[in-house]
Amino acid sequence: MTKRDFFRIIIKLFGLYSLILAVFVYFPNNLSYVIYDFEPITLLWIIGALSLTVLVFVFLIRKTDRIIDLLKIDKGFDEERIEFGNFNVQNILKLGLILIGGFLIIDYFPHFLHFCYLAFKGIVASNGIESMHNPFGGTLDYSKWTLSAINLILGYMLLTNFNRISNWIFLKDKTLGNNK
Repeated sequence: MTKRDFFRIIIKLFGLYSLILAVFVYFPNNLSYVIYDFEPITLLWIIGALSLTVLVFVFLIRKTDRIIDLLKIDKGFDEERIEFGNFNVQNILKLGLILIGGFLIIDYFPHFLHFCYLAFKGIVASNGIESMHNPFGGTLDYSKWTLSAINLILGYMLLTNFNRISNWIFLKDKTLGNNK
């Protein structure tokens, strides 16, 4: 199996995972907003976010080669082919960094969109005065919004710099091993 084929499989699995999250987690959770207090803008937002997630799914499934080229995740490996019998520790670390980065993006992107929506709704509802109330009487938690943004950035950084991080970890490990 070539590296490119392997990453095609992984990206398509991420796409399927994002679709499952959208249909079984994001949509039912946000449907409660419509049931509690029906507003057309809320319904449009949920439909828009679900449509965006489906578009991301379609993009992940149909344009995997473009994603691989954009993120350059098939670069930085020693060999063109991936032999799972000869999978060394550094290649496993690189694969793990890619998987962690992808899961961070897929897990926290819906949360980030949700908090953006709550912030927008709070600003519009109060005519410019920031009172970030959600329909259930709580306030928008800036720490969760910030955490989701940080996790998105961290996931992107892991995806784009997995080779450097892997080399840095192994360089650090070699220097520690030489001191013993």
